[in-house]
Amino acid sequence: MTNLIKSVVSVAILTGAFLQAAQADDFSLGLTTGWSSKLYKQVDENKNNLVFPNVDYEAGPFWFHGLSAGYDFLHTPSDRIAILGYYLPLSFKATDSHSRAMRQLNNRHSTLMTGISYSHESPEMGKFETTLTTDSLDTSNGLYWNNAWSYPVQIGLLSIEPSLGFNWNDRKFNKYYYGINNKESGRSGFKKYTPGESITPYVELNMNYMLTDSWNIYGGSRYTILPDAVKNSPMVEKDSLLSFWAGFSYTF
Repeated sequence: MTNLIKSVVSVAILTGAFLQAAQADDFSLGLTTGWSSKLYKQVDENKNNLVFPNVDYEAGPFWFHGLSAGYDFLHTPSDRIAILGYYLPLSFKATDSHSRAMRQLNNRHSTLMTGISYSHESPEMGKFETTLTTDSLDTSNGLYWNNAWSYPVQIGLLSIEPSLGFNWNDRKFNKYYYGINNKESGRSGFKKYTPGESITPYVELNMNYMLTDSWNIYGGSRYTILPDAVKNSPMVEKDSLLSFWAGFSYTF
C-alpha cells in the first residue's frame, strides 16, 4: 500500500473487508481491492487505491480477521465480548502532496489500536456493535470509538447487509491527524489549527455471494460525512468521502 491516504476511508475499506471475512468458517484466504476519494489536499487519486490479502482464522476464543486479531471472553449466538488489536492505516506523507504548503507539514503515521468490543445480534433487530480502542504505539495517544447497526438480509446465496454508524474521535486523535502546530504554521503558512473531539456518521452497504461451498465474492461501499473538526482542517479539502471495495475468498 502507498504511504498516503491509508486514510479514514481506508479504514472503511478494511472494516468492510473485515465484515465480509467474518462471515467465513474457521479458515479462509482471499484478496480485497479498494478505492476511496482523497482526504488530504493535493494528493493523487490513485494513491487511495488499496490491494491487500484477507486472512480469516478462528481457533476457539482466539481469532484473526484481516488486519485484526482478538480473544473472545464471551461468544454466544447473540452476544460477543472481545479484546482486540488492529492496524490503523490512517497516515499522511508530506512529500506525496503536490502542495508546497502541505509538503512543509510533519508526517502522520499509522499505528496499532487496541481495545474492547461488544456486539449483540438478533433476527428481529439486526446487529449492534460498539468498539472502543486506543493508540498503543504512542503515535497520537488518541481514542477511536466505532458504533454500528446493521441488518443482514439473505436472498438465496446472496447476503446483503446495510448499516448505519458513527465514529467518535477524541481531541488527541484529531490533533495528531488533522491539527497544525506552531512550527508547521510557520513553515507552511497555514494558520495554527487545534481540533476538538468529533463524531463522524456514515452509511454502508456490504454484499456477499457464495459461488460454491468454498468460493465467495463480496463488495461494498461507504459514504462518510466529515465533521467540522476534520473538514475545517487546512489539511483537508472535502466535506465527505466515498469508498468502494470488492474481493474474493476461499474457505478451507
